[in-house]
Amino acid sequence: MPPLDLFSSQEFWTAVIVALVGGGGVGAIIGAISSRRKDTADIAAQACDILTDSVIKPLREQVDEQAGQIEHLEKQQRKYFALAEYTRRLFHWLQQFCEVVDPDFLERHPKPHLPDELRADIAPETFSR
Repeated sequence: MPPLDLFSSQEFWTAVIVALVGGGGVGAIIGAISSRRKDTADIAAQACDILTDSVIKPLREQVDEQAGQIEHLEKQQRKYFALAEYTRRLFHWLQQFCEVVDPDFLERHPKPHLPDELRADIAPETFSR
């Protein structure tokens, strides 16, 4: 029998199947596939842990830090707006005082013009859209 005819013979394939089943070949193949899947799952779990530790955790820390900075800036902004409102009321009060004490004072010393870039923050009621 020439070697190429070996693969076409029914006896050869019967012997191979009997050897695989009887010798534990099928069990070995199933075990190898199961082991490979488990190894793949372990590798995927390790990759997920690495990704979490090296990328996601630092990003969460950065977001938390930025949230704290934003909160601080919003607090500073509220203080700035309160200060601007107080200063504006104080100067309106001083304007009325000057009109009572020296009615010509404001003609000699006119009130400075509020810059347009500050108008929306300082005097929003005078801001034209």
